[in-house]
Amino acid sequence: MVDVLQYTANAYIDNVKLVSFFSLPFLLAFLIPLLAPTPTYVTLGGTFLRTGSMYVDLSGVDIAIIVASFLISLFLVSFAIVAINLLIKSQRTFTNIRTEVIEGIEKYTITVFWMYLTAWIIMLIANLVSYEFSMNEWVTPIAGLLISLPLFYAPTAIVIDEQRPIVAMRTSLSVIKSRIGMFLLWVVIGIAALSIIDLAFIYLHNIVPFARYFVLILNSLFILPFLIMMQVQVYLTKYTILK
Repeated sequence: MVDVLQYTANAYIDNVKLVSFFSLPFLLAFLIPLLAPTPTYVTLGGTFLRTGSMYVDLSGVDIAIIVASFLISLFLVSFAIVAINLLIKSQRTFTNIRTEVIEGIEKYTITVFWMYLTAWIIMLIANLVSYEFSMNEWVTPIAGLLISLPLFYAPTAIVIDEQRPIVAMRTSLSVIKSRIGMFLLWVVIGIAALSIIDLAFIYLHNIVPFARYFVLILNSLFILPFLIMMQVQVYLTKYTILK
């Protein structure tokens, strides 16, 4: 675990400019639905849709705006995740970052985008069905967990090992099972970092103008990239030579 944290910190520090550049899509992805006329809110440094508002007072135009902003945001998130994965891949395999990005960014981004979109559609269907039967309070978190676990390391498996999405999702579950301690450490670090920043700006929102935007900036350019880099480093521990 110590080695993983050390590799992550070193990789972040050594590539801070590139990481910040590749992380800009995160910021845009979170700002687009926030600036669009959609029922959103900010918490834990992210922008979330008020799903309860989807069932009332939405016109066809509103729905089209929500869908368009979501698709753009999802593509930007996919791009940022793939770019950071490629950065770590090039560093750990001693290949040229420009070559890795130029040759792989489009292919991997589209693959990850479609995988995330499929997962979101499944999650949406689960939400709609459970809402109709008044079971969404417990179905939604369970469905979210079951869908998120196969996706956790899937983008990394797609970029590092060039696996197909289905195979990558199986690999994700396998890595979580074999590296459960590192997975739980990632969860703890992620929740702690996002919560501390969120709570700090909740208390400072009367002092600091546009505090919620500062939260998005910090999380988009610093916290999320670090967490993704840690994911990649944990995934790479399955290769003994790269530990």
